[in-house]
Parts: sequence; structure tokens; C-alpha cells
Amino acid sequence: MNRWALADAPRKAIAGRWWRMLSPRWHHDPLSGAGAARAGGRWNAPGMAALYLSADHGTAIAEYMQALIHPGTLAPYYVKADAILDLTDADVRKQAGIEQSMLTLPWRRIRDIDRAEPASWHMAREALLAGFAGCRVPSVQGRGINLVLWCWGEIGAQVTLIDPTGDLRP
Repeated sequence: MNRWALADAPRKAIAGRWWRMLSPRWHHDPLSGAGAARAGGRWNAPGMAALYLSADHGTAIAEYMQALIHPGTLAPYYVKADAILDLTDADVRKQAGIEQSMLTLPWRRIRDIDRAEPASWHMAREALLAGFAGCRVPSVQGRGINLVLWCWGEIGAQVTLIDPTGDLRP
């Protein structure tokens, strides 16, 4: 049973540059969402692939580091998508029945300590089933904006790595 009114929520079209930090483990496959699928994230349950991108490079770095210092490569992407759920827009959240608190819920505590599924994972699955390629969300690491894609490639969002010298291609 749906808790949210996602089927009729407005779809935002986006086109432009987004940023992503790549761990050394994923340099060979910069369009993969397998790393996010392995452990899960705020907006994807384990087993659900996702690309986490940021509107600016500072937010991409802050999201990647999250209080840990570890190596990574900052990479720009061009993204074009027609069906994004814009959770940065209060009117869209209201229409979809999504509470502001979902944007900052302590998903790791819910997963690791409460041994439950965060509501954001349920919402992401329902949004994907409703035809959304991803969601635009405020960063919890600062004032930036993130784009989380669940569907990209041949169907869904068009994502192109901006790598004119081919350094990140196998």
C-alpha cells in the first residue's frame, strides 16, 4: 500500500553538469551504481543500484567524505532526465505526501540499530515504480543539492561522464 501520492507528483526535467566522487575501487566503471547497491544509502536500499551526484563539486566532496578522509576522484557528468522527483520543492513534497523529516532521517541508525528499513528506501522503490528516474534532494552535509538516480542508461536518465582525455575509461 502506497503511503505517498507519487503517481501524480510532478516530474521535473533537468539537464546540466553534476559532480560525483569516485572511490578508487570504482574508477574502472564510473557509471556504475553497484557500490551504492552493495551497502545501500539514504535513498536506496541494498540491492538497488543508484548514482549519487551533486550540483557542485564542494557538495560532492562533502557527501563522499562524510567525516572520513579517504582517497577519491572528482568527476563531472552531464545528466539529462525528464522524470525527476524534486524533493527540494516544498510544494512537490506536499503534493506527494512526503514529510520534510524524511529528508534528514537517521537512516543508518534505523538500518543498523533499529534493524528496520528507513522510510526513504520505501519511498525510493515506490518512486521508481511510479516512473521516476531519480530524485533531487537537499544535501545533509551542507547547503548543496544532490541528484540520486535509480534508472539511467538505455532507459531513464541519460548520464555522460565528462572525460575528454579518457582517464576514467577502462
